[in-house]
Amino acid sequence: MDQPNQNKTPEVQLHNASTPKLDSTFQVTDPNPVQFVDTVLQESVSLNSSDILFEPRGEMLLVRARIDGVLYELGKVNATSYSHISSRIKVLSKLDPTEKRKVQEGQYTKDYGGRVVNFRIEVAQTIHGELIVVRIHERKTIVMNLEELGFNKNSFENYLHILRQRSGLILVCGPTGSGKTTTLYSTIMRLNEKKNYNVMTVEDPVEFQLEGVNQMQVQEDVGFTFAAGLRTLLRLSPDVIFVGEIRDRETAEIAVASGLTGQLVLSTIHAEDSVGAIFRLLDLGIEPYLLNSAVRGIIAQRLVRKISSDSCEAYEPTPFEIDLFQKVMGRPPKQLMRGVPSPARNGLAYSGRVGIYEVLHFDAYTRGLIRDKCPEEELREKLRQHGLITLVQDGLLKCEHGVTSVEEVLKNSLRIE
Repeated sequence: MDQPNQNKTPEVQLHNASTPKLDSTFQVTDPNPVQFVDTVLQESVSLNSSDILFEPRGEMLLVRARIDGVLYELGKVNATSYSHISSRIKVLSKLDPTEKRKVQEGQYTKDYGGRVVNFRIEVAQTIHGELIVVRIHERKTIVMNLEELGFNKNSFENYLHILRQRSGLILVCGPTGSGKTTTLYSTIMRLNEKKNYNVMTVEDPVEFQLEGVNQMQVQEDVGFTFAAGLRTLLRLSPDVIFVGEIRDRETAEIAVASGLTGQLVLSTIHAEDSVGAIFRLLDLGIEPYLLNSAVRGIIAQRLVRKISSDSCEAYEPTPFEIDLFQKVMGRPPKQLMRGVPSPARNGLAYSGRVGIYEVLHFDAYTRGLIRDKCPEEELREKLRQHGLITLVQDGLLKCEHGVTSVEEVLKNSLRIE
């Protein structure tokens, strides 16, 4: 469905993000590498960035940061300084400063006045030189109370009901960067509040060290894959297992078998929505009767930017938005809000992100449809009629509550029909 121009939220689309310290840092074309790296990292944390990119561009080094899912330029410096900047980052993350050809991965942790931040560093060679990407993980953003993630009341109750069943398979699906790890880490900590379970994970990579959880990392160069890791975990008396991702038939089969033999297994799978995840498992060779017996629920999710509560306004819906609500919700919108760009937020109308969710509980009705081999589109429609709140419906409900905008919801390529 094409979106007409009148539906655009009037946000000033700036390409730069700055602070006074960043401005002064980038005024020096050949900066001191130690001060430069320390300032860029610390100020990026203060801007609540999730990633920092150090990108060689000919005679200049471009530095960008991702804030609420959008990349902004922090500044540029002379490319002649980059070798020293690169070495500084590698030393901090215990990588080899002299290695210029191989891909390198490292990490280190820094405490900024009580804000404990983990930096994960990826170094890869491009045609212009070394690209360095720093991923920023902070406990308050990667482990949260489930109530804070953005579930609507109905979906949250369904999810809690799924979690009460302490065996079987629970899947979270969505594209890269949709918050799946945060949902599952937060779920693990909720399940293990009393520290009375043996919770084990196999991840690629371990995103954050969780208290009271035994975490293992995939090492494919020595044959320790997700499937091999999952087989290992099953011999270590686990109560709750988290497998980073189901990528292939072998991992899917072991995860399903584990769920059938008494463990609670949590994992992710790449699929468009909850119904898509069902057919992804079927495509991987899982028989419908095994899927019905093992799977307890599937959660699909996306992240959308939140309208800043201190500067938002109601507006008249456009014809496109009215038509969209009629098609998806069966009624026109009650009220829509939009953010007003603020100089205090670099001219942006958004601040932070929140999840939109689709929670499919495997009840008797759902299992019956799968057992009868209901086609994919028919299954979607019957589940909607049965009460499933889809991703786009949850997103539009959040639009009516002033949480986000229609533009943000549609940017996530959600299924409309």
